[in-house]
Amino acid sequence: MSPSPVEEVGKVASGFITSLKDSPAVLAFSTFNILFLAFVWWSTREERGWRENVVNMMVDQQGKAAQMLSSCVPLKDLPSFIRQLRSDDDK
Repeated sequence: MSPSPVEEVGKVASGFITSLKDSPAVLAFSTFNILFLAFVWWSTREERGWRENVVNMMVDQQGKAAQMLSSCVPLKDLPSFIRQLRSDDDK
């Protein structure tokens, strides 16, 4: 009669734990790798939030600067102002 899947999983887990007991360096290395992956995941998540905040601040600042610049030149004078800027670039 063949063993049940639960018994097979128990044997594999028991063999795995026994092998880790026999070689503590592998246990330490495995633990370090798991902790390292958790730290990388956490730091990446934090950095993504920080970058999103910086980009939002930059967009807000650009919007405010554009609004200030648009109030400096009256709308009726804007085409002549742009022509003047382009002619200054050609010189």
